[in-house]
Amino acid sequence: MSTIKDVADRANVSIATVSRVLNNNRYVSPDLRERVQQAIRDLKYEQNVMARNLRRNQSVTLGVIIPDATNPFFAEVTRGVEDVCFERGFIVILCNTSEDTHRAASYLSTLYQHRVAGIVLVTPGDLREELRYHIDKGDPLVLVDRPLPDVPADMVTSDNYGGGYQAIHHLVELGHRRIGLITGGHHLQTTKERYAGVQAALKAAAIPLEPGLVYEQGDYMARSGYEGLAALMQVPHPPTAVFAFNDLMALGALSYAYDHHIHIPDDLSIIGFDDIQASEFFVPALTTIAQPRYELGRIAAELLIDRILGNDHALTNERLPTYLVKRKTTAALVPVNGAHA
Repeated sequence: MSTIKDVADRANVSIATVSRVLNNNRYVSPDLRERVQQAIRDLKYEQNVMARNLRRNQSVTLGVIIPDATNPFFAEVTRGVEDVCFERGFIVILCNTSEDTHRAASYLSTLYQHRVAGIVLVTPGDLREELRYHIDKGDPLVLVDRPLPDVPADMVTSDNYGGGYQAIHHLVELGHRRIGLITGGHHLQTTKERYAGVQAALKAAAIPLEPGLVYEQGDYMARSGYEGLAALMQVPHPPTAVFAFNDLMALGALSYAYDHHIHIPDDLSIIGFDDIQASEFFVPALTTIAQPRYELGRIAAELLIDRILGNDHALTNERLPTYLVKRKTTAALVPVNGAHA
């Protein structure tokens, strides 16, 4: 299947030049325009993408539904989707649900009514009933980042269980035994998987999970990380390390530490999850569990476009690896009076 990149390579021009010729919205010299048009004819590019979709009475527009447009993680996922769409001649409509399942259901219905070719969805919650309805109608969709068990759709996710395990294992290796958690919404499968990884790592280290060291009101926003660390530091025996279930909450926790003269990592170690770009440049730079944000979006878009173009394949449940990124917010626990705190 020819792509816009194939056309650009054959004509020896940039992808942007091909896009200008296709859309006829910017000046392109007659010589370059003819080279691009000849490459399109040679590769039958328009026939492959446009004509096939027209025969199915479909557009070349994809919907992307994300739960929080302000979260850099979802911006990176969306960039992966957009880059694939640009290469393959599709355009994107972006919808933000603000973590509202009713809004997400409305966007699903509206986008399909407007005849988008398919949808990449990061679900804000349990949309099983709505998704099964659209799948039964034959509406193409791919779930990305947040899986929903028992939904017969392609899914692209990260190893959240392994990431949760790695985060705790790292803190345990540094000597920490009182480990606090700032979790996200427990209705989300990603949260459940990270929490299960945490429990397994603590069990392997023979460390009990103390309910008082778990802040469950986190919502994956920075403010809840700030409030979460505030709550954890008020318990009679505060933690020596904290695992926030995403980087935004970890950065919120770091902000609380700064405001209250808690020195990181000497007084407290903090680890996040995601490895958003800001984590590397925050002071101190955040230790975190990285997941392939951009690749999640790219793979989801490729799967969806293949479905749309009739390249049928078995349902895919692709799980991408996570890995530890050591920076400046975690350190070995300093013994107190010859013993661990």
